[in-house]
Amino acid sequence: MKKRLLPMFGVALCVASIAASPASAATEPGVERITMSPTSSDYSVDAGKTINDKLTIINDGAVAYDFLVYARPYSVSSEAYEPNFTATPKNADLYAWVQFAQTKYHLEPGASTKINYTIRVPEGAAPGGHYGVIFVETQPSGQAATGSVLRKKRVGSIIYATVNGSYKNEGTANEVDIPFWQVQPPLHVSMKAKNTGNTDFIDTTRVVVKDVFGRVKHDATKDYVVLPQTTRKINSDWTGASWFGLYKVDVEQKVLGKTTASSGYVLMMPRYLPVALIVILLIGGLYAAYHRKKR
Repeated sequence: MKKRLLPMFGVALCVASIAASPASAATEPGVERITMSPTSSDYSVDAGKTINDKLTIINDGAVAYDFLVYARPYSVSSEAYEPNFTATPKNADLYAWVQFAQTKYHLEPGASTKINYTIRVPEGAAPGGHYGVIFVETQPSGQAATGSVLRKKRVGSIIYATVNGSYKNEGTANEVDIPFWQVQPPLHVSMKAKNTGNTDFIDTTRVVVKDVFGRVKHDATKDYVVLPQTTRKINSDWTGASWFGLYKVDVEQKVLGKTTASSGYVLMMPRYLPVALIVILLIGGLYAAYHRKKR
């Protein structure tokens, strides 16, 4: 089993009045704090087989609480990869395969517990990717004060499973965008990866930024999961850019063993600066014209 890294973007696991994050959920002191590990799991399994695994839940706050555990569908909406926990496309069916020994727990401050779960893959499961998410959700105790709402917090672990057999693992990296003129930090670039198969893959993206002297100022490599039949837009920001400067940006994407490379220049310059230069030139020109006329 290997762990999948998410752009933490991660996935913001929240709906309605539920506040959440992929790995932990916390608010002001005196309110529940909850952390889950791992935040994602990856399996390769044959149809008809069973997977047994566990999650670790930690109460790293100062308040005891009860919590529930349950599974839901997992898919994404748009190229921004906004998580969707209600839609049920055909490959978001893994949640129905998950079973728990128990669904309600109690945790004291500073304590942790293991949640054992079983994934029973049906005999007729289609080869390729299947996805779901396991949520842990705190249950508020007591009564809310007048005019206030008792808030639940939940964290989630995404399950990526590939059912073995005849499936298509196919996709490309494309559409790197390196805007030349950027008016303020962070320095921004974006790229896309398109999955035309029926199982997920990893897009390993590296962004290197150099100054005009060729010195490396920023070098970051991240992995992004790309789900079947989707296009994912990946944004990369470097906050260390100065307010004025010229940079060379190199982008590499490795998808299914193939590496593509792109490069470009970025001029970091405030919008008002060229306007100020034009005004100065106009004033200088008028001043010179005035003195020529006077002579």
